[in-house]
Amino acid sequence: MLLSRTRQVVLPLASSSALLCLAPTRNMSSSSSPFPAYLLHAPFLAVQPPARVDGTSAPGQLLQRTLPPAPLYYTHHAPKNPPGTTPPVLSLVPTAPIQGRISTVYRATAPTGEKLVLKYGTDLLALMREAEEVYVNLPAGGLPIPTFWGIFEGKVMEEQNKSLVMVMEDCGEPIEGGFEALTRAERQKLFDALDAFHSIHFQHGSFSPSSIVARPVSTPSDSPSPSSPSTEAPARKLTIVGFSQAEWHLCPGTDSCRELVEAKRALRLDEQEEM
Repeated sequence: MLLSRTRQVVLPLASSSALLCLAPTRNMSSSSSPFPAYLLHAPFLAVQPPARVDGTSAPGQLLQRTLPPAPLYYTHHAPKNPPGTTPPVLSLVPTAPIQGRISTVYRATAPTGEKLVLKYGTDLLALMREAEEVYVNLPAGGLPIPTFWGIFEGKVMEEQNKSLVMVMEDCGEPIEGGFEALTRAERQKLFDALDAFHSIHFQHGSFSPSSIVARPVSTPSDSPSPSSPSTEAPARKLTIVGFSQAEWHLCPGTDSCRELVEAKRALRLDEQEEM
């Protein structure tokens, strides 16, 4: 089992004790079901690929939880399951995986409907570093980053070698049209989030339009009456992803930090807003 470099503690993987509060308790499930605490505590998860073209079933894979635990582990008790309960099955979505610099990303659905991504690491140490330095040290707190459900030993597909698999919230699709397609308010929120990362001594390392994903969010105005159709753009949630190059950073300030200066320029926040 792989141990965390930053948290040298051994935790019972299925314990129901809340040991320490590291993040606010809040429902970050992408469905209307109760908070899926089993995704934080299950010692094993099963991965089931979609059926083959000929209709036969592809072999499933078993993932074993390892350290570090997700911060939400401490604030959500484990569900009471009898001994011998089979591992929750994550069903892979039949879409092509996304090949990244250090990983291959698959989409999946949890038994209770949560949309997930499975990040299979082709660079084991880089994936562990990303988990420890970002998703463990930047828990929730209002920052627009994916919910981190845990890191596991195993593989997603039969032909792969055993490695690490990071399980996270699926936060939607990459934005289309680059930063120019965002409203000024959205661009400002992204910059404020990046500035918040820097204030707690992290820099993203590769901030660009490709590191922003979006998904629709439901609002009371989503169903306007026929007599008064809405002319506003549909509400959406933006999330910052792609932290494989994130690192500790002693920020010299908004006007002196290279990443913040370049981000402000790319987001066109250094331009006067047209009246």
